[in-house]
Amino acid sequence: MKHSSRDLLLGAMLLALALLFPILFHAVGLGSSFLPMFYPILLAGFLIDLPVALTVGFFAPLLSAFFTGMPPFFPPIAFIMMAEGLALTGLPVLLYQKRRMKILPSLFITIVADRIILLGAVIVSARWLSLPEGVLGLASLVRGLPGIVLIIFFVPPLVKKMEEKLRSFPQMR
Repeated sequence: MKHSSRDLLLGAMLLALALLFPILFHAVGLGSSFLPMFYPILLAGFLIDLPVALTVGFFAPLLSAFFTGMPPFFPPIAFIMMAEGLALTGLPVLLYQKRRMKILPSLFITIVADRIILLGAVIVSARWLSLPEGVLGLASLVRGLPGIVLIIFFVPPLVKKMEEKLRSFPQMR
C-alpha cells in the first residue's frame, strides 16, 4: 500500500517528537504525569492515515524504551504504552477522520479507551508480579490526570491549526 509523502513525513516528524518530548519533560522534572509522549501520538491519529498513525503509536514507546530506557521494559510499561499508542492513534483515525465525529467527543472516547487499556494492563501486570492491583491501578490513573487535562486543552486547537496549515500545502504523492 502506498502512503502519501505528506503522511510519511508528518508521521516521521511526530514519531521524532514522541521520542523527544519525554526526554525534555523528564529533564525539567515534569516526568510521566504530563504524558509527554501522548501529544504527538494523538496528533498522528487525528492528522494522518491509519497505517502510518498506527506505526507512530506502536513504535514510539518501543523505540523510546530501546534508546533511552524510558518507558522501561520491566515492569512492562513499554508494552502497555505500545497498546495505548495503538488506541491513541487508531481511534481518532476511525472516529474523527473516517466517521467525521467532532474532535472533542473523539478525544474523550479515545482517552477513556486509553485509560481502560491502562487500567486493565496494570491490573494484569500487578497480578503477574504479585503486587496490589487495586492500588497500582488507581495510582496509574490518577498519575496521568495532569496530562489528560493538558491534552484536552491543547490537542483540539493544535489539530485544527495543523489541519489548516496542512491544507495550504500541495498534496504530495
